[in-house]
Amino acid sequence: MSSEVTRAENEYSKKTHTHTIANITNLQETLNSKSDVGHTHTIANITNLQLTLNRKSDVGHTLTIANITNLQETLNRKSDVGHTHTSFTTFTADDIILNFDLGSSAPLENPSTSVKDTLNNLDNSCRNIESHARNFEAYELPAMLDKKADKTELQTLKTEILQTLYPIGSIYTSMNSTRPETVLGFGTWTQIVDRFLYCANSSKETGGSKTISGENLPAHSHYIDLSTSQAGWHSHRYWNWSAMTKGKGYDVKDNVQFAINCYWSNTEGGGNHTHRVSGYTQTTGQSKEYMPPYMTVYAWYRIA
Repeated sequence: MSSEVTRAENEYSKKTHTHTIANITNLQETLNSKSDVGHTHTIANITNLQLTLNRKSDVGHTLTIANITNLQETLNRKSDVGHTHTSFTTFTADDIILNFDLGSSAPLENPSTSVKDTLNNLDNSCRNIESHARNFEAYELPAMLDKKADKTELQTLKTEILQTLYPIGSIYTSMNSTRPETVLGFGTWTQIVDRFLYCANSSKETGGSKTISGENLPAHSHYIDLSTSQAGWHSHRYWNWSAMTKGKGYDVKDNVQFAINCYWSNTEGGGNHTHRVSGYTQTTGQSKEYMPPYMTVYAWYRIA
């Protein structure tokens, strides 16, 4: 019976459990303990062997498990179906809390621990888990992904995407002075300085000025009406013979005037005139800035 006690202590059983032959691992041992398996028989010693056998059984039939109608009853009778296990202790629901390891429950060594303390412990544990999760996402996970990824392949893919975004002829602008070939890692770039971008049907043409000067003004003219002052009046002197009286050689007169009595005289004055004047007005003033409000940026365009 010692083996049955051992088996009962090692195996969990319910009060109303049943056995089948497949589940009785120690059946042979139990049966051996019920009989004296050490003795032997010889046919010579059994004088009435055939008679005895005929009396013990119906020699014409065979037995199968299906034909043994009282097998289960016999097995139940062989086991103590009313026993309980004293190695387990019953606890109330208030004495059982979730263990720190999620998914398991166990009675506390000190069932008097309050629910508040238990919840506080769980809260602290959750905070620790949350902290570990943040640290994992920030540091450990990127490092693991870097190890898993092919960095050369990723860099090649990145370069191909940037090459598509910045083909030859494209413009790169930034508030940082770092050149695009350093930032992007490819291309030859020319910086654009002191120029606004003007959308047109052509490119790379320049013009305009930051200040207004004659070159920046539209074609125009100023009306002027000018003339010189009147000038040029003058006269000419001539020898006036009008005072000389002529006479004949045989006629002597008292009033004869000789050439000595002649004098210089002036012609009648005249000759006033004007002149036509043409030209430009005098340039005055200075060039002046006319820039609208602006913000400066660094700009380059790709040439290769």
